[in-house]
Amino acid sequence: MTLNKSFLVNRNSESSFSTLTELRDHPKSIEIQRYLSEKLTPERYEHVLSVQETAVGLALCHHADVWKTNLAALLHDVVKWMSDDQLYTAAANYEIELDPIEKIMPALLHAIVGVKYAIELFNITDLEILEAIRNHTTGNASMGLTAKLIYVADFIEPTREYKEAAQVRKFAEIDLDKAVHSVARYKIDFLLQKGWIIHPNTILTYNAYLVNITS
Repeated sequence: MTLNKSFLVNRNSESSFSTLTELRDHPKSIEIQRYLSEKLTPERYEHVLSVQETAVGLALCHHADVWKTNLAALLHDVVKWMSDDQLYTAAANYEIELDPIEKIMPALLHAIVGVKYAIELFNITDLEILEAIRNHTTGNASMGLTAKLIYVADFIEPTREYKEAAQVRKFAEIDLDKAVHSVARYKIDFLLQKGWIIHPNTILTYNAYLVNITS
């Protein structure tokens, strides 16, 4: 998916943007991008920029707030540079209460700790952005629009080469709830095949959006 059309979004306290380039050239975006380029591997940084472009494109299709989507996309993997031990240490330092599955699945922690980094390092306080960062891995049954966009974009961005991503891309611009449900379903299938634990939020996401698309 590529962003091939200009857009114009009005926001309080933010100038309007007409291209993805303008979003990336905003001082706040530059600040975040500089941090990410220094901390993440080149492959992970490429993924983040690809999620950004995909999410912004979806935001246009679904009349979402492009600026919030931009920031959430940039920050969704903000602590992916951390090791498992560093993530658990950070969670403890922030006094984050982990659920039983999070305590044994370090892959889930970057979303939780990432919220704290978004607040402390980049002064992000908008709850929609923080919700999107928090839920981009497991999903959540009650996600708002920005969170849904990041959840889907993280799965389908162009560097994702698995066939399931291509399948979701076909309708993500048209039916976002169907895309969310499909992402949850594919994640559950993958985890079952691996014999790994499935976080309840992923199952709740699958159920909630199945109801949404069939009602």
